[in-house]
Amino acid sequence: MKNIYKLELVRGCESWGVKISLLFGCGISVAQWMFNVLPVAFYQNTYMVSDYSMKYPFNVFNNWIGAQTYTFSYLYFFLIPLFAALPHAGSFFQDIDYHMIEELCIREERKHYYRSKYVAAFISGGMVAIIPLMFNFILTAAVLPFVKPQAADYTTLIGMRSTLGDFYFVHPMLYVCIFLMIIFVFGGILATVAFIATYYTDHMFIVLITPFVLSVFLNSLFSMLGLTDWQMVFFLNPGYSGNRILPIMLEGLIIMAGTFWIFVVKGSKDDIC
Repeated sequence: MKNIYKLELVRGCESWGVKISLLFGCGISVAQWMFNVLPVAFYQNTYMVSDYSMKYPFNVFNNWIGAQTYTFSYLYFFLIPLFAALPHAGSFFQDIDYHMIEELCIREERKHYYRSKYVAAFISGGMVAIIPLMFNFILTAAVLPFVKPQAADYTTLIGMRSTLGDFYFVHPMLYVCIFLMIIFVFGGILATVAFIATYYTDHMFIVLITPFVLSVFLNSLFSMLGLTDWQMVFFLNPGYSGNRILPIMLEGLIIMAGTFWIFVVKGSKDDIC
């Protein structure tokens, strides 16, 4: 049993998809640092000695990519479903297409094969979703002060009425860690969505873009309904100022329960192996 889990995790973490996702993800992170963070760092001294300044420095917590909701930040969170799918979400399609699934199911119980596939896609998808964010946070911390944000200086989008808003101003690093965990979970959940598409298409491309298409559909639907807090591109962003506890819990649980039931519970009983 352990061998199949190890095999799938290695396949997921060492695939070409991981490299591509991290390349583009870290590219966006570096671009945000160069065009949004470095100019602020260079302007810091001028800002601090100006007469109108409130004398509180720009800091890492209100300038890293997870503190903004526009340009590079929006682009990154918009593409997370695609990044999450590339590492391992297409492996189930490949196993069927290359007839590897028969051999794997002979060596291991079917339920362990499906569970290991789900776990590996979840972990690899979550991993590529947060590594570029962590990289950007480190880069930003290298040029801006690591001090607590202040609500009175009006340099952050987060307010006291935002989700965990009061927590953000008291324990900002813990706030960042909590949202990185949430992003990791959603990256993993979105990666498993692609497995469902495998049952309905003969094209790898369609399998890989399915999580992204689902995300775009939900974002568009909630945008038309005027429910901005429910748009994944916003509620996953630590810098978003809305109230998003309910959207995070409901969307996460519904998608995860659906993919787990269809792929792991029901899928392991289907006659594919």
